[in-house]
Amino acid sequence: MGRSKFIYNLIMKFYKLYQLIEKTPLLKHNDSEENTSGHMIPINTVIREGKNVVLPLQILRPLIENAECIAIMSECLCRRGEGCTAYPQDLGCLLLGSAARDLHPGLGRIVSSDEAIAHTENALQLGLMPLILHNEFDAWIWGIDYRRMMNVCFCCDCCCAVRHNIRNNLSIGFFENIHRLPGLTVSITDRCTGCGCCVKECLAGAIEMRSEGAIIDQRKCKGCGRCITLCPEKAITMTLDPESDPIKSLLEIYARRTSVGFPEGD
Repeated sequence: MGRSKFIYNLIMKFYKLYQLIEKTPLLKHNDSEENTSGHMIPINTVIREGKNVVLPLQILRPLIENAECIAIMSECLCRRGEGCTAYPQDLGCLLLGSAARDLHPGLGRIVSSDEAIAHTENALQLGLMPLILHNEFDAWIWGIDYRRMMNVCFCCDCCCAVRHNIRNNLSIGFFENIHRLPGLTVSITDRCTGCGCCVKECLAGAIEMRSEGAIIDQRKCKGCGRCITLCPEKAITMTLDPESDPIKSLLEIYARRTSVGFPEGD
């Protein structure tokens, strides 16, 4: 059995203190590829091989269906910790893997893949942004085995600890190990008028303004799709490499990191 709800609630009382520690260079946690990996899944329509591919459910469904066990968490850590009023605090992430069986029943409940997909659809309809995440801190706070779990989080831009961490560059290791979807490219077209809206709003600081307009640094871009939504000229596009197989890539990446039931590939 994982951490009791009493101990979990006690830890959550210190959420703000933890956030403060993360901003203190000598005290903050050192993130690395070993303890953190994540992929942002855009909620925008993308173009692949001349036809529309609607993300993210096409990406998330195979991950959910391949997981050995699934739980819906009772609440979102970030929204509770930040006291979110814009989105439901009780709309928690999905926990995938056999470690879900070790959860205290007050922290989450085991569900079928159909229930998990319905939960995902509800989160997407609310405008929450999905993030695939394998993070040691989440496992610690719930008291479960990091080697047998991963999350599908549903993030709001106002409270998400991952997005805050990236935006404020609190950890180089953390920044480098949150990735965009394999095969995804975000591009700025000649419709750009140089208004600068995307520069200001890019959470990864991946866009800069030049004389010819905005330019995206593909090394920094996390592929969240926020700039596409905010661009008043609809000058930013998102495409998938027709040779890529993002679903297979994600299953293989996380099968190597953690045992949740995903096939490891060839």
